[in-house]
Amino acid sequence: MQLPLVLLTLLPSPPAPPAVTLHRITAATYAQARRAAKPVQVPTTFPIKPLNGQFVIPTSSGPQTFRDVVIDEKAIANGHSEDESTNYVYHGFSAGFRRHVVEVTFYETGEWWLISPEGRRLTLYGKPVYAPDQQSIATICPGLEYSGGQPNALQIFRLQNGTLRPFWEVRPTSWEPEELFWVDKNTLYLKREEYPGGRQGAMSYWKLAVAAKPE
Repeated sequence: MQLPLVLLTLLPSPPAPPAVTLHRITAATYAQARRAAKPVQVPTTFPIKPLNGQFVIPTSSGPQTFRDVVIDEKAIANGHSEDESTNYVYHGFSAGFRRHVVEVTFYETGEWWLISPEGRRLTLYGKPVYAPDQQSIATICPGLEYSGGQPNALQIFRLQNGTLRPFWEVRPTSWEPEELFWVDKNTLYLKREEYPGGRQGAMSYWKLAVAAKPE
């Protein structure tokens, strides 16, 4: 006996599998994997040449200018604040991800910006950590101990149809990311500091299984 079509349309569809699942591991397992892990170096060119604290990235939507802001004693005397300090470091153009990589340091915090040839910007809260297949980027930013000055976050970006896009992000309130590395294209290991009840606690170690890209 077949169910009426209207009833079939009302049946709930199975839940989508999670983008990332976390499994707790031992400190020894983490340390062994850490020793074996090798940082991934992505092919990078340097078409932009900074000069005197400034550089310009040409994009199809217009040039983007990055100029250091130095707040010295004279600037402070003229009413400026140290909070205005900004420093830009150009880390080259990643051909695989089609992004210019720019490190930005503010007075007490920092970010990494990935600038596309079209002028779009992805903001990473920490240094990019590249996956072995060079199809994904992960990054962490510890922010609990710093008490709100920067986000407490873990991010993953992934190439989708040739474009780098945000894939997964978590902003925990009970733990702080301390270290992250890839062991293969779909697996990361994470060291994190627990904050039970809002208080700084012990380290714990985790394996992150990232959903595989569809073939």
